[in-house]
Amino acid sequence: MKKSFFLISFVLLALCFLPALCLPFAHHDTVRFFGKFYTPASSNPVERDPQYSIVYLLGRPLTAEIHQIIYTHVSSLRDLGLVRWLTVSVIAICAGLLANIYYSFGLSVLESLSLSVAVFILPGIQDAVIMLAVQNALAVLAVLWAYLISCRSYKSGFERFFQGLTVFCLILFSMFLYPQCSFFIFVPALVKYLTAPSQKLQTIQIEILRMALLFGLTAVFYYFFVKTFFSFNSARAGSYAFTIDLNFFYWKALSVFSEILPMAFNFWNIHTITWLGLMLMGLTLVLLRRRAILCFLIILSTVSFWLLIRSDLILHRIFFATSALALTSFLIGMRNKYFIICAMIAGMLGAHYLTYYNSLNYYMEGAYIKQRLMAHQKPFSRIHLILPDANGKGYLNQPTVDDTFNARTMSYNFTTDGLNLLRAAMKEDGIPTSMKVYSCEDVQQKCVKQNHKGYQLLVTHSQKGQPVYYSPNMVLIDMSQL
Repeated sequence: MKKSFFLISFVLLALCFLPALCLPFAHHDTVRFFGKFYTPASSNPVERDPQYSIVYLLGRPLTAEIHQIIYTHVSSLRDLGLVRWLTVSVIAICAGLLANIYYSFGLSVLESLSLSVAVFILPGIQDAVIMLAVQNALAVLAVLWAYLISCRSYKSGFERFFQGLTVFCLILFSMFLYPQCSFFIFVPALVKYLTAPSQKLQTIQIEILRMALLFGLTAVFYYFFVKTFFSFNSARAGSYAFTIDLNFFYWKALSVFSEILPMAFNFWNIHTITWLGLMLMGLTLVLLRRRAILCFLIILSTVSFWLLIRSDLILHRIFFATSALALTSFLIGMRNKYFIICAMIAGMLGAHYLTYYNSLNYYMEGAYIKQRLMAHQKPFSRIHLILPDANGKGYLNQPTVDDTFNARTMSYNFTTDGLNLLRAAMKEDGIPTSMKVYSCEDVQQKCVKQNHKGYQLLVTHSQKGQPVYYSPNMVLIDMSQL
């Protein structure tokens, strides 16, 4: 095993995601870690991540526990930066491990590294870095480890049984973190199949079949375990609950070909161009020739978990394994190491640029609120925010994609995301967390008059163009001006 693969992977990935690692920011799905400040619950020693229970219901108990640890220890935006460094470190371990696996297949050093790094800069991983989704990286690491164990040869029946049990546990561990990422186990298996000489194809096909059977058994066990112990109350789990809805299934099956596969074959492009994705998919199948059928079936299998839930969300993080398999198939199909290296470099440049303006978008939002708070003479008794329009673009005028790329946190639910972002800025501004804060959901004037004596600080908000009621010692933060 080449240890240098891990170090080189870390350096390359750190360069790609450097803006996200250096800029202190929170995005709409991570501002909840600041919800414990400026609330009556902040004095409660038993604090719970607001998403703790729902993540259990979604069948991700290990993710719930990881998020709880983060929730307990995060107290500043810089703490979020440390979690991002941790996430990138785990991703780099995955990339180094995958490069070593590729190298064992007979690929050159440059091919192995380029092919691996190209996969770990896809939008699904960029999403994980922004969202602090270290659990996604750990899920991939678990199945890569499972793949390595599955490749070992054992003679005795007990050793083979223990091998299968270990692989089963690692796949189940991955599913308890983020089930969609568990399909990543087929990425190295597919590369082995696509790079093997013709005389070894049948043996490798049998290996993939065995792996698919074990994966399927694990998935069935996981499904019934989750339904029995976690998601028995499907109503509370909402659209993410594992419930086969045949009325919805037909539409979702069609969207696999009209939306998901084109997105996967757009590779690093987050702005899906349907005709380009379909064209690259067709080209890939032509390049793979006789091996294309099994390859396409494996890619299709990665959407099965999504078909078993009611949610119609099509997000890059959900289909990371699909994109990884699509990109790998295309690059291997080209059969040119220089093309693979050039593709990785192009992907790195694109990923760095995207990470830069995406991170800057979220940084500017928090920094603007903090600047407005610092500019006002303290003490102040009220903060009023004018919320920005949800016009489908970020503060840098880049189109919003999914709920991760170039979104406006203040355009989401104010009582959760918007208010928590304000709390994060107040914490950074040094406002004591012991201050009693009340968020008004009533008419501004009525709210201020009724509550000004009971709380040290009132928070009100309005939409752009709505009248603003001014009160003494009020800070006005107009997010539409950013």
